[in-house]
Amino acid sequence: MNIMAIPFYPVLAAAAIDIDGTVLVQMVVFLFVIIFLHYTLFQPFLRTLEARQEGVHGSREEAAELDARAAMMLVEFDNKMNGARRDAQEIRESLRTQGLSEQNEIVDEVRDELNAKLVEERKAIAAKVETALLELNERSTKLAQVMVDKVIPAA
Repeated sequence: MNIMAIPFYPVLAAAAIDIDGTVLVQMVVFLFVIIFLHYTLFQPFLRTLEARQEGVHGSREEAAELDARAAMMLVEFDNKMNGARRDAQEIRESLRTQGLSEQNEIVDEVRDELNAKLVEERKAIAAKVETALLELNERSTKLAQVMVDKVIPAA
């Protein structure tokens, strides 16, 4: 006979369990095992888990603090770099201005020297022209006299 074929099998199976003194012993053993596991396994595990969570939480706080510090240091670095760039730009401009003023001074000195030499050379040229004109005048006078003497023979 097949037990599955009986329509009230669960009722029959439930009737097969007897409640007697062994149930009390099983409950005591179960409670003892639960209490034993609570102190030997569950509490150490929970303490370890809690310590780990505190460590992770502390690490996260520390990481957040380090991130904030790094951001502040980055801002400070950017400020210093901008200041250094400004200083470098000012120095570059001052050197450029100084170079231009020195260049202008040198050009002015050279221009003055050239003007002085030009005046001297013009004076020298004027003197040479004057000398050449006097000499040309003398030669033209002599040449005219020679021509007059040739055209009009000496009588």
